[in-house]
Amino acid sequence: MKQVTIDRMPNGKEITIPAEVNEKNFDQQIKRFIEIADSRLFDGQLHLSLFRTCHGGQWTLKILDAVIRELLNPSIDLRLSQDRGKLLPFFEHQRARHETMSDDEFRFSDNKPMLPI
Repeated sequence: MKQVTIDRMPNGKEITIPAEVNEKNFDQQIKRFIEIADSRLFDGQLHLSLFRTCHGGQWTLKILDAVIRELLNPSIDLRLSQDRGKLLPFFEHQRARHETMSDDEFRFSDNKPMLPI
């Protein structure tokens, strides 16, 4: 399994939502999405909505697709309290939900002064 380390802010806190999403930190986003949802599904849903507010639907859907692939074919070492398969229905539902919603519903803006958080 691939070891993925989450970037940290200068104060040492893990970055939950980065200022930019790119191929370099893409695996970090997969890890964050899954581990947050594993902790509490409600927190996972909130994280998805905040992420979409900050980065839009294109990145959100791309990461959700990758999360589903990761749950089906594990390649990243994750700290989970439950079997990956139990998280799959949640992420499939979120993928379908986000596919039908517009960025306007999340007040998405290219202006991201608060990031990273």
